[in-house]
Amino acid sequence: MIDIERRKKLAYHLRQLSNGQISNDEFEESVMNDVTFGWLPEQYYRSDQSTNDDPVIRPILEMAWGLYDDTRNHKLNGRDSLTEYGIKEIARYILFLQSDQEYDWDYVDLTHPLIRFSFKDILKSILTLGEHYRELKLRREQEYERMKKSGNFEYWPFKTKADFERQLNKQPFLIGTHERTH
Repeated sequence: MIDIERRKKLAYHLRQLSNGQISNDEFEESVMNDVTFGWLPEQYYRSDQSTNDDPVIRPILEMAWGLYDDTRNHKLNGRDSLTEYGIKEIARYILFLQSDQEYDWDYVDLTHPLIRFSFKDILKSILTLGEHYRELKLRREQEYERMKKSGNFEYWPFKTKADFERQLNKQPFLIGTHERTH
């Protein structure tokens, strides 16, 4: 299922966040209003909607959550600016969100296991002297490596270089403009 409207809203908010137009708190509020049905980006996985949603929404939200420090209100400029690599990554995510392409990757939870630890997980880890935690962490790492091998991960969320180039050639932000001059 592709939800073009919510993809475009998420792309818009990501663009504003990544270029320092809005703060992380403003980003979260906008996403809660327009994309996650009232859930914070880092808590969206708990919602009923996330299980039947456009499958790219949740992983993009999880990647976006790693862009900023959610313990303070700030914009991504100055000492909090994204790296050149980070800017290119976000631009590719936005390009995908502007597409009508299906998201073909298997979902892998990339957050650190401790972030989503339940009380039961804490007890199991204590009782197993940390073995439960190590198993969860290893399982996540193995799932991530399997996922990366299922496509050309350099172009994620696009599955292949050809998918990326096809969307790049559409130039979604330049539609209706005249041919570029050099």
